[in-house]
Amino acid sequence: MNYSHDHHAGNAADCFKHLTLSLALERLLQKDSPLFYLETHAGAGHYRLTSEGENRLGVDKVWVARRELTGLSPWLDLLKEGAEDGVLQHYPGSPVIAARLLRPQDRMVLAETVAGVRERLREALGGRGRTSVLGEDGYAVLRAHLPPPEKRGLILMDPPFERRDEWEALASAILTAHTRWPQGCQIVWYPIKVRGMISRLFQALQRTLDFEVVELRQEPEIGGAHLVGSGLILVRPPWGLRERLLAALAALGPVLARGGFWDLSYRALPRSVPAREDTRPARRHQATVKE
Repeated sequence: MNYSHDHHAGNAADCFKHLTLSLALERLLQKDSPLFYLETHAGAGHYRLTSEGENRLGVDKVWVARRELTGLSPWLDLLKEGAEDGVLQHYPGSPVIAARLLRPQDRMVLAETVAGVRERLREALGGRGRTSVLGEDGYAVLRAHLPPPEKRGLILMDPPFERRDEWEALASAILTAHTRWPQGCQIVWYPIKVRGMISRLFQALQRTLDFEVVELRQEPEIGGAHLVGSGLILVRPPWGLRERLLAALAALGPVLARGGFWDLSYRALPRSVPAREDTRPARRHQATVKE
């Protein structure tokens, strides 16, 4: 694939996704039994921030407001490790966030197809034990490694959406993971551009499973292919995550707002009930510029 995450590292979508990942792991780690963590599109794991990157509209804004933010740990604590002389210079990707939070007895399987990126990922992980970095297709890795012997754990799917059939492949991967490992938690990221693609994904999933959806937007949806925010599909989220996450996102949302606008929504979508675009979210927060 041609996608490179270096320019996008630390953008608003990363902040949303990585905050959610850290809070989900925090909940899962409250029990002593070992965890299994699998990531289908791992990336380099560690990124140098620049003044030209999308971090300017994401984690840089969080860093400036960090002293006023509450409820964002442990993600915010991990960000502090990337600061030099009070300036945020480095950003941890999801594999490094997971590696820093998981315990020695917890196992990781990470898929990354690009050889150079894979080497950067291994370096970023610093030789962590019980960790496999594989150069195979992430969806194939998912099928090959489920169900895990650990019983409990989490899958993160964060595809670049470059494949023509990405939405269909993603739906198949989510359903395959749930069929093979019904006890496993899943966090699945998607971009908010064309609402029709998202609705079709939800409809495909609702034939088989219940899931929750959280979306965070920085711009109103006015049609077209412009990225206005992103969403996360949560399959079997850990107990207590919903309340913890929505409170944290209510603090994060205003920081990531563009032109004063931000919108946070949550929905629980039950099996066999068609997703309706006109259904209002169960909980919503919004801020807009006042003239």
